[in-house]
Amino acid sequence: MPKFGTDYSKSALDLKNPLEVRDLLMAYLKVQAARDIATITLDNLLEKLPEHIALIKTAKIMDTAYKAVKEAIDRCGSLQDIEEGLYALKQGKVSTSYSVAKVRDLAPDYAKGVIVEEVDARKLNGLHKGGLITDAQLKEMTITAPLAPAYIIGLAQKSVEVAE
Repeated sequence: MPKFGTDYSKSALDLKNPLEVRDLLMAYLKVQAARDIATITLDNLLEKLPEHIALIKTAKIMDTAYKAVKEAIDRCGSLQDIEEGLYALKQGKVSTSYSVAKVRDLAPDYAKGVIVEEVDARKLNGLHKGGLITDAQLKEMTITAPLAPAYIIGLAQKSVEVAE
Protein backbone atom coordinates (compact mmCIF):
# COMPACT_ATOMS: atom_id res chain seq x y z
CA MET A 1 0.00 0.00 0.00
CA PRO A 2 1.48 3.40 -0.92
CA LYS A 3 2.19 5.80 1.94
CA PHE A 4 2.52 9.53 1.38
CA GLY A 5 4.78 11.76 3.39
CA THR A 6 6.01 11.60 6.95
CA ASP A 7 4.27 10.14 10.00
CA TYR A 8 3.99 12.93 12.59
CA SER A 9 1.83 10.97 15.05
CA LYS A 10 4.51 11.02 17.77
CA SER A 11 4.93 14.80 17.72
CA ALA A 12 1.50 16.06 16.61
CA LEU A 13 -0.53 17.92 19.22
CA ASP A 14 -4.17 16.94 19.68
CA LEU A 15 -4.15 14.53 16.68
CA LYS A 16 -7.81 13.70 15.97
CA ASN A 17 -8.03 13.90 12.15
CA PRO A 18 -11.24 16.01 12.20
CA LEU A 19 -13.24 16.31 8.97
CA GLU A 20 -13.52 20.10 9.33
CA VAL A 21 -9.72 20.46 9.27
CA ARG A 22 -9.50 18.03 6.32
CA ASP A 23 -12.12 20.00 4.34
CA LEU A 24 -10.37 23.32 5.04
CA LEU A 25 -6.98 21.79 4.13
CA MET A 26 -8.38 20.48 0.83
CA ALA A 27 -9.79 23.95 0.04
CA TYR A 28 -6.40 25.50 0.90
CA LEU A 29 -4.55 23.01 -1.34
CA LYS A 30 -6.97 23.70 -4.22
CA VAL A 31 -6.32 27.45 -3.96
CA GLN A 32 -2.59 26.78 -3.63
CA ALA A 33 -2.63 24.75 -6.87
CA ALA A 34 -4.52 27.56 -8.64
CA ARG A 35 -1.96 30.07 -7.34
CA ASP A 36 0.90 27.89 -8.61
CA ILE A 37 -0.66 27.73 -12.09
CA ALA A 38 -1.21 31.51 -12.09
CA THR A 39 2.40 32.04 -11.00
CA ILE A 40 3.72 29.88 -13.86
CA THR A 41 1.47 31.70 -16.34
CA LEU A 42 2.61 35.09 -15.03
CA ASP A 43 6.27 34.05 -15.12
CA ASN A 44 5.87 32.95 -18.75
CA LEU A 45 4.35 36.34 -19.64
CA LEU A 46 6.95 38.31 -17.67
CA GLU A 47 9.87 36.54 -19.38
CA LYS A 48 8.89 38.23 -22.64
CA LEU A 49 8.54 41.77 -21.27
CA PRO A 50 11.48 44.12 -21.94
CA GLU A 51 11.29 45.36 -18.34
CA HIS A 52 11.70 41.81 -17.01
CA ILE A 53 14.64 41.19 -19.33
CA ALA A 54 16.22 44.46 -18.09
CA LEU A 55 15.57 43.41 -14.46
CA ILE A 56 17.33 40.07 -14.97
CA LYS A 57 20.25 41.79 -16.73
CA THR A 58 20.68 44.42 -14.00
CA ALA A 59 20.42 41.76 -11.27
CA LYS A 60 23.36 39.91 -12.87
CA ILE A 61 25.36 43.14 -13.17
CA MET A 62 24.53 44.02 -9.56
CA ASP A 63 25.71 40.58 -8.39
CA THR A 64 28.99 41.04 -10.25
CA ALA A 65 29.43 44.54 -8.78
CA TYR A 66 28.73 43.25 -5.25
CA LYS A 67 31.36 40.54 -5.64
CA ALA A 68 33.84 43.14 -6.93
CA VAL A 69 33.24 45.40 -3.88
CA LYS A 70 33.67 42.42 -1.55
CA GLU A 71 36.94 41.41 -3.23
CA ALA A 72 38.17 45.03 -3.05
CA ILE A 73 37.41 45.16 0.68
CA ASP A 74 39.47 41.98 1.19
CA ARG A 75 42.30 43.40 -0.93
CA CYS A 76 42.29 47.07 0.10
CA GLY A 77 40.38 47.35 3.38
CA SER A 78 36.98 48.52 4.59
CA LEU A 79 35.33 51.88 3.78
CA GLN A 80 33.09 53.94 6.04
CA ASP A 81 31.77 57.41 5.22
CA ILE A 82 29.23 58.27 7.91
CA GLU A 83 28.34 61.70 6.45
CA GLU A 84 27.47 60.19 3.04
CA GLY A 85 26.07 57.00 4.54
CA LEU A 86 28.44 54.82 2.55
CA TYR A 87 29.58 51.54 4.05
CA ALA A 88 31.64 48.76 2.52
CA LEU A 89 32.85 46.94 5.60
CA LYS A 90 34.20 43.59 6.54
CA GLN A 91 32.98 43.42 10.12
CA GLY A 92 34.64 41.21 12.68
CA LYS A 93 32.36 39.23 14.95
CA VAL A 94 33.51 37.68 18.18
CA SER A 95 31.98 34.94 20.26
CA THR A 96 32.88 35.34 23.92
CA SER A 97 33.06 32.54 26.45
CA TYR A 98 34.80 32.26 29.79
CA SER A 99 37.16 29.75 31.34
CA VAL A 100 35.39 27.75 34.07
CA ALA A 101 38.72 27.17 35.82
CA LYS A 102 39.57 30.88 35.78
CA VAL A 103 36.12 31.85 37.13
CA ARG A 104 36.49 29.30 39.94
CA ASP A 105 39.99 30.63 40.67
CA LEU A 106 39.38 34.39 40.37
CA ALA A 107 35.77 34.65 41.58
CA PRO A 108 35.19 31.64 43.84
CA ASP A 109 32.36 33.32 45.78
CA TYR A 110 30.30 33.70 42.61
CA ALA A 111 31.38 30.60 40.66
CA LYS A 112 28.40 28.46 41.71
CA GLY A 113 26.02 31.19 40.57
CA VAL A 114 27.48 31.58 37.08
CA ILE A 115 28.80 28.13 36.14
CA VAL A 116 26.20 25.82 34.63
CA GLU A 117 26.66 22.08 34.49
CA GLU A 118 25.17 20.39 31.46
CA VAL A 119 24.58 16.78 30.40
CA ASP A 120 25.88 15.78 26.96
CA ALA A 121 22.63 14.44 25.49
CA ARG A 122 24.36 12.70 22.58
CA LYS A 123 26.65 10.74 24.90
CA LEU A 124 23.82 9.93 27.33
CA ASN A 125 21.70 8.58 24.46
CA GLY A 126 24.71 6.52 23.39
CA LEU A 127 24.85 4.97 26.87
CA HIS A 128 21.13 4.20 26.58
CA LYS A 129 21.49 2.65 23.12
CA GLY A 130 24.43 0.61 24.40
CA GLY A 131 22.28 -0.81 27.20
CA LEU A 132 24.26 0.85 30.00
CA ILE A 133 21.26 2.96 31.04
CA THR A 134 17.74 1.50 31.19
CA ASP A 135 14.60 3.06 29.75
CA ALA A 136 13.36 3.70 33.29
CA GLN A 137 16.61 5.47 34.28
CA LEU A 138 16.55 7.58 31.11
CA LYS A 139 12.90 8.51 31.72
CA GLU A 140 13.69 9.57 35.29
CA MET A 141 16.62 11.72 34.06
CA THR A 142 14.59 13.39 31.32
CA ILE A 143 13.27 16.93 31.61
CA THR A 144 11.03 18.14 28.80
CA ALA A 145 9.99 21.71 28.10
CA PRO A 146 7.35 22.32 25.46
CA LEU A 147 8.37 24.72 22.71
CA ALA A 148 6.18 26.89 20.52
CA PRO A 149 4.33 24.60 18.11
CA ALA A 150 5.15 24.61 14.42
CA TYR A 151 2.41 24.23 11.83
CA ILE A 152 2.91 21.77 8.98
CA ILE A 153 0.32 22.48 6.30
CA GLY A 154 0.70 20.99 2.88
CA LEU A 155 0.64 17.92 0.70
CA ALA A 156 3.38 15.30 0.33
CA GLN A 157 4.70 15.27 -3.21
CA LYS A 158 5.91 11.67 -3.66
CA SER A 159 4.50 8.29 -2.79
CA VAL A 160 6.66 5.86 -0.86
CA GLU A 161 5.87 2.14 -1.07
CA VAL A 162 5.49 0.55 2.36
CA ALA A 163 5.88 -3.18 2.90
CA GLU A 164 2.86 -4.72 4.63
